[in-house]
Amino acid sequence: MTLNIYKTTMAFMALGFTAMVSHATSATLDAGMDLSIPKDLAMGIKHHTYDSASIEDGAEKMAMDYTQVKVPLGKFDVMNQMLVPTISLERTAFRFQNTAASDQTLYTLKSQFMFIEKQDEKWTRILQVTPSFHSDTDAMDEKAFSLMGLAIWRFQSTDNSAWTMGFGVNHLFGEYKPIPLLSYQYLVNDRLQLDVGFPITKAEYRWQSNWTGFASFAPAGGNWRVDTQNNDKINVAYSSWLASTGVRYQFKPKMWATLALTQSVARKFNLDDSDSSQEVDVDNGGAIILSIGFHP
Repeated sequence: MTLNIYKTTMAFMALGFTAMVSHATSATLDAGMDLSIPKDLAMGIKHHTYDSASIEDGAEKMAMDYTQVKVPLGKFDVMNQMLVPTISLERTAFRFQNTAASDQTLYTLKSQFMFIEKQDEKWTRILQVTPSFHSDTDAMDEKAFSLMGLAIWRFQSTDNSAWTMGFGVNHLFGEYKPIPLLSYQYLVNDRLQLDVGFPITKAEYRWQSNWTGFASFAPAGGNWRVDTQNNDKINVAYSSWLASTGVRYQFKPKMWATLALTQSVARKFNLDDSDSSQEVDVDNGGAIILSIGFHP
């Protein structure tokens, strides 16, 4: 039975907003309460479910699921820098209909080593080295391994704004390549934060101590090594952009549950072997994003 993502999500969103409005009428915020915007998920579980979408406007369809488990291994002082190692395991499943293509379940294992150095009152440097394995677990050649990373500098221009600039190397756009990183962060007031840049733009508003709402636009993709039925090894690549609107609920200090309604756009799926490359367009489609975990 086809999942009706929009009806299901709208029902959850309606229940959530009803609960928020009800709570707002019966509670007042303390003046000293923390209303800062939560940072990105540092430890926890994230799951995406994508509805079926046509391939090349034809009868063939593709659906997706994505799950990530992320666990930091501590915080250490190394050579006047803060080292934060993290392990991340990702599972991406492609399911096909009305086509001879086989379903694919693909995995990405990342060992991330992040070095944070505060250089002075305004400048902070972040270096990240990420060895990774990306495969169906059957293809184990050298192309299933890659070294990703980033180098960024953050400049605190005012008490309410900061610039971040640098570059990274990853599979975010479906292939292993360097990408520029640039963003401007502005704290409009104690509850509203805007992040404008590339590759991620986001606005988030914290109207109560335990609730925020957000809208974001960001890329999502990957590249995996796959062993075919003929024992040939090929690359499977996927790229897209996600336009999301959602809410977060803080059930314990720094622990947040997130629900987002997402539209996936500019989607491409590619099968690349040594002789040819077969890239197809996938129609825009809806998705539900759920996550739970620690946001510093």
